[in-house]
Amino acid sequence: MTEYYRYLKSEFYKLRHSWFFLIHLLFPISGAVLMLIYAKISGSSAINKLMAFAQIFALACPFTISVACQIAVDQEMHAGYFQNMLTKPNRVKTIAAKFTWMILSGLLAIVIGTELFASLFPLATGAKVPLGFFIITPITLWLSSIFLYGIHIVFSFRFGRNLGISVGVVGSLLSALFQTGLGEGIWYVIPYGVGIRLSEETVAWTYQIAMAGQSEIQLGICSCIIWTSAIIFAMFFWFRRYTGVYTE
Repeated sequence: MTEYYRYLKSEFYKLRHSWFFLIHLLFPISGAVLMLIYAKISGSSAINKLMAFAQIFALACPFTISVACQIAVDQEMHAGYFQNMLTKPNRVKTIAAKFTWMILSGLLAIVIGTELFASLFPLATGAKVPLGFFIITPITLWLSSIFLYGIHIVFSFRFGRNLGISVGVVGSLLSALFQTGLGEGIWYVIPYGVGIRLSEETVAWTYQIAMAGQSEIQLGICSCIIWTSAIIFAMFFWFRRYTGVYTE
């Protein structure tokens, strides 16, 4: 545990000199402000405005995470073509420390965005926000995004900037697609469809409204757990054999 703590400190010192943490700060603040403006001028109901916030954050996560992962990987590449990571005694703890900072930064970003939006929502619209929105919505958005950090850190290390960010763009487009009727019956088996659908269900739950069948929600939760566990295991397994090959 002491060694892992040292790895965490090392990663923090490296990441704080990049745009990594700033991206995780600018994204939720700017997103919350834009959604508050939308809530102010929109004539839709309060629940639809809250759902729109959850949907937009879920849509933006794949692209934003791909950019954040690429920033972290580019820093390692420019600092000696990954030798700082590859020459450390324990590769699993090395990638685990970087991954830990990524998901914790994602949690902080989602919490900041959600709490800022929900706190100012009554001032912008005059409508109250259910207490559950402050707690359940950010947890749902965060848990469904852990898979994205895992898959994009692998793509960024192995294939570089072009493919890594391109996959993020495609992921955001897929999230938007699965939010429509085209995603019915398949959203719960595709990782990019789980976040946006479960975040909608979370907002509906705070208003005690049932949108989808209970079986679909359970399948979505199981899918999220399975995909997340699989990518974390695959990431650790792959990085132990990673040789530093990087494609610009």
